[in-house]
Amino acid sequence: MATARRERYRKQTREEAKAVALAQLSESGTAGISVNAIAKAMGMTGPALYRYFASRDELLTELITDTYRDLAETLARAVADAAPADRFRALARALRDWAKRQPDRYLLIYGTPVPGYHAPPETTEIAAGLMRTIFDACATVGEAGEAGGGGVDGGRQRPLTELEAELARHLEGTGPWGPGEEPGGEMKGRALRTWTRLHGVISLDVQGQFTGMGFDPSVLFEAEIDALVRGG
Repeated sequence: MATARRERYRKQTREEAKAVALAQLSESGTAGISVNAIAKAMGMTGPALYRYFASRDELLTELITDTYRDLAETLARAVADAAPADRFRALARALRDWAKRQPDRYLLIYGTPVPGYHAPPETTEIAAGLMRTIFDACATVGEAGEAGGGGVDGGRQRPLTELEAELARHLEGTGPWGPGEEPGGEMKGRALRTWTRLHGVISLDVQGQFTGMGFDPSVLFEAEIDALVRGG
């Protein structure tokens, strides 16, 4: 009974520390995360909190893995609930909605790297799982043709341009990038171009770079989704 109570208290303390760290992240970015400051906000001493997190990097790793898992689960749900022809659009919209709801967590994993921090294998494994979700969603683009908002010619992907074909050859055999069978170079290229274009719009939006330009970023994002679906 006493052991169970201690474990419960330990878990509660760790969760409270992570909540305070996220508040610090919102106020001053990753540079503002300090174990001693977190301890003070919790009414503890720094050395006491170090019994729960051995270092700032261990705490950051917890925040990062929690964030990746939350995003992975969000995207997986969005794809699972969508019809095959709609999976890519559902994934793209879920990614933007998630980032807009919690911009600080989005920037924690996709913003400026934390100086001196090196991500352990578990975080890269979760990130690889996200890429597999992207691959699977990209594989459905164009399957339903124009009727499903997909590509042209009855659902076939348009021919690759010379530079796209060069990228596909370059990516062939570079590794699986995620769990499961390794996709071919063409699929990797499609997923990589999709991932970078979506994140380009989302990152600029989340960081307020469109402020004052007089347009709705969601309209731009929808146009980008449509262009990607149609192979543009």
